[in-house]
Amino acid sequence: MANQLQRERPSRLKPPPCIDPLDRIGLVSKGDKGLLSYKTQEDYFETIKSRYHTFIDTSDNRNHSDDDFATTFASLSLDRNATSISRTSVAAQTAASDPAMSTIIMAMRKLREAIVASCRVDDFAKETYIFIIRTTILLGHPESYHPALLHLLHRIHFGTPLSSEETREFVGYYIFDLACRQHDFTAAFRVRKMYKCSSRKIDMTLTALVHRDWFLFQNVRRSANGNVQESRLMEWADGRMTDYAVQCLEKSYLSVSKVYVEQCTGMEWDKLKEQKKVSWALEGETVMIRQMKKR
Repeated sequence: MANQLQRERPSRLKPPPCIDPLDRIGLVSKGDKGLLSYKTQEDYFETIKSRYHTFIDTSDNRNHSDDDFATTFASLSLDRNATSISRTSVAAQTAASDPAMSTIIMAMRKLREAIVASCRVDDFAKETYIFIIRTTILLGHPESYHPALLHLLHRIHFGTPLSSEETREFVGYYIFDLACRQHDFTAAFRVRKMYKCSSRKIDMTLTALVHRDWFLFQNVRRSANGNVQESRLMEWADGRMTDYAVQCLEKSYLSVSKVYVEQCTGMEWDKLKEQKKVSWALEGETVMIRQMKKR
């Protein structure tokens, strides 16, 4: 009888915590060797891909129910010819703050470190790095895509060559990152010459940045023949190019219409006042930029 009561009595011990499969393995740089096995790397990569696609598919249902947000999160898919750049930006900002996506990004870093530590430059390494670069560019995470780009072009490419189309794609990403995010035009032109990269979009982007041509820059961003990763990389230069547009307006006009100011800066009037701290005054639908000096 006592034994029967003991069996029926519920245990007071807490069940062991459920550990996320992506968290079970640590960083190679911290001494964890769990990902040095090729088979483990391949299984881990499949888990990362599955988790990423599940996140994209379920985020709209978890956070919002409207169709517009569903379309927004769908723009984070790896379709390189997605059309809505603004929706991709909104989705990336939302995803970056989600703990689930932070776990995925950290898992990508663990896998990258393991591939480097195991000196792997085969087809699997190439496929993994291509996936990580495209994904983290969409998410606006240079800490992930920049070192991955360098390793893909400078190491993996020599062991398992990229196709000519892949080379153009990832050299292009490298040039866009150098010019738009790092503001290093010398390096961007050097890489373009080194890889003999001929791309009208790259040439027009570099021209716009060097000459501070806001209109050309925005036209290139909106061009239909580009992919969403390139446009995401160009976003890093948005603030700098808008500053140039504001400087041009200040030096060129005493007053101008509000509509024209918004067209030139790509920002609504209230947002422009708040973010750029301009001292201009709005009188009706006219923006007073400078006052005439009294003689």
